[in-house]
Amino acid sequence: MGEHLIHLEAQLLEVKLKGTFRHAGATRDQGESVWVKAERNGVAGFGEGCPRSYVSGDDLDSSVQWIQEHSASGEWHFDSVEELKGWSEKNAHRIDAYPAAWCAVEMAFLDLFAREENCSVEKLLGLNGCERQGHYTAVLGDEKEWKFTHLVDHYLVRGFSDFKVKLSGNLKKDQGKLEILKERCGQQGVSEVRVRLDANNLWDGRCADAIAHLKALDGPIAAVEEPVGPRDVDDIFEVQAATALPVILDESLCTLGDLSLYKHSEGKLIANIKISKTGGLLRALRLIEELKKLAWPIIVGCHVGETSLLTRAALIAASAAGENLIGHEGAFGDYLVEREPADPVLKFGRNGLLDLERPYFLTTVRGLKVVPKENWDLGFGVQCRMPKSSDDGKPLLLTFEAADQYKIHYRVWGRTKGEDVLVVLHGGMSHSGWQAPLAQALRSVNPNLSVVAPDRRGCGLNEKRGDFGSVRLVIEDVLRHIQLLKRSFARVHLAGWCQGCQYASIAAAELGDTLTSLTLLTPGFFWNERFRSVIRVAEKTFLHMISEFKLKPDPNQAYVPIPMESTDFTFEEEWLDFIEKDELKTTAVTMKTINIMDEIQELSWGAILQTSLPTLCVLAEQDRIVDNNKVQQFIGHMFSDSNGNRLVKFPGSHAIHFEKPAGLADEILGFIKKASTR
Repeated sequence: MGEHLIHLEAQLLEVKLKGTFRHAGATRDQGESVWVKAERNGVAGFGEGCPRSYVSGDDLDSSVQWIQEHSASGEWHFDSVEELKGWSEKNAHRIDAYPAAWCAVEMAFLDLFAREENCSVEKLLGLNGCERQGHYTAVLGDEKEWKFTHLVDHYLVRGFSDFKVKLSGNLKKDQGKLEILKERCGQQGVSEVRVRLDANNLWDGRCADAIAHLKALDGPIAAVEEPVGPRDVDDIFEVQAATALPVILDESLCTLGDLSLYKHSEGKLIANIKISKTGGLLRALRLIEELKKLAWPIIVGCHVGETSLLTRAALIAASAAGENLIGHEGAFGDYLVEREPADPVLKFGRNGLLDLERPYFLTTVRGLKVVPKENWDLGFGVQCRMPKSSDDGKPLLLTFEAADQYKIHYRVWGRTKGEDVLVVLHGGMSHSGWQAPLAQALRSVNPNLSVVAPDRRGCGLNEKRGDFGSVRLVIEDVLRHIQLLKRSFARVHLAGWCQGCQYASIAAAELGDTLTSLTLLTPGFFWNERFRSVIRVAEKTFLHMISEFKLKPDPNQAYVPIPMESTDFTFEEEWLDFIEKDELKTTAVTMKTINIMDEIQELSWGAILQTSLPTLCVLAEQDRIVDNNKVQQFIGHMFSDSNGNRLVKFPGSHAIHFEKPAGLADEILGFIKKASTR
């Protein structure tokens, strides 16, 4: 295996959470991981670690830097598990400072070595008889009462009976949580539940307060996690003795050295083992081995925002814990995380069970996915990728003033003066930055062409996100911009994508020969039945909730959600990542804007039929938003060999400029060239 060196790549991974998770130690709306790829001869293994300064003292940026420095030094040219173990044992003190970073590195090597040997990580490590099953705990964060209640109901409906409740330090609020849990259990006929509390070092240096608070809580409590300062042995044992509650050690137990602090204790202690904080799977297994000798109960835990890769690795640790295992946390998958660079997504099912000993089923936007149990016999069995950052081509960011002094931002790829400029109007949820791949593809073929993409009023970089102003203003913005560009360019070609085609059609009808050509990319004249149904249901539900709860929303507030998701645009992973991370996309609009959108769409129907400009229309064959048949029925007569207009179809999704920028650029450039000579 040593003929070629292993290439190691590390980067930050910040996955977006579907909500905000709160506890006494932190508030999170995104995960924070170190993501590592180890590759040799075309075979790649992946690893993950979650640095947490309040747990083990490491942080995200320094962890990535630590990996990059050690990788560049040539220290990690391992060819076997034995060499990996040897370095880990000799450099324990260095790993103690960066446990999550080493965890990610070690996992990547283990995954790679196992894939090269065509076996599972378990087999690679000689762990025979491992069960790939997890029975998970319901974790309840420090949430508002309504959300806490909703989560309790959700877990109970799913058959959970093991709960972990995050404490706030407010006695009334914490007691309320226990009462809600008791009341909802009674309502759903659940009689036997186990509840443990997690204080996240809430009473660091205040042992007496911790004891008073815990004693005042009324309810069946099985244990309390980290009530006082990390590794504060005296306070830990004082709490345990005063409350008679077993104390769960998380931040207080990261290494074998930490374990030595408690070896001679007669108190009731429970270990919470997390692969990342212990410094990797091998060190976690070693720690579990020692804990079993001491007959300690063990919980295998997780960090908020972990991906399915760490979930899979933790199954190995849970199996190693055997009969000592009393709890398992994690496997939240896409219950919690919007998207992760790992497939398949691992998440618990009924009764909190994740069972990979049989075919694993999960629902996706494309339907039911079945993963055979043999999938886990190669490496960790999780197919991962390195998320990519899209290149926007470094356009100029400029502004012009609208008729009402509102500033419109726009991007320019190329010169601000010249012969030809293509103006591209974006869709409803997007902004001008989404046109970057097309702009770069166009200019790679014709560097003399300038591409301009404005942000619509209320979108992108513009103020008052979600407020389109008025029908006339949002149309005049386009007209004014084109007229300004006409002063600097001999020919202005107008294009729209999706909803942008509506505005482009209206502008083309009003400006006529001021423009040289019109291009319609997946034109949003008519939504398909699926998308129309989504819009109808979303609007109906939203208005019903306003009425039911007697809300009085501010008419100028963008509170109406746009019922779209990333997979409506594309299924390509790189662009799904881009859309999810995009902080400039419009996700909510005012109620007035909803009406403006509907009005613009209707106006575009008449406008497109009035235009006599040379017109190119591009349809996407797998469009999940636009009704291609209706578009063809409505404007198909405009396209014939005799008039030079073109209607073409591309294989791909709605965001065809993401998936086929080069082919699309060739089509547009050829069309523009002919239109310019008419």
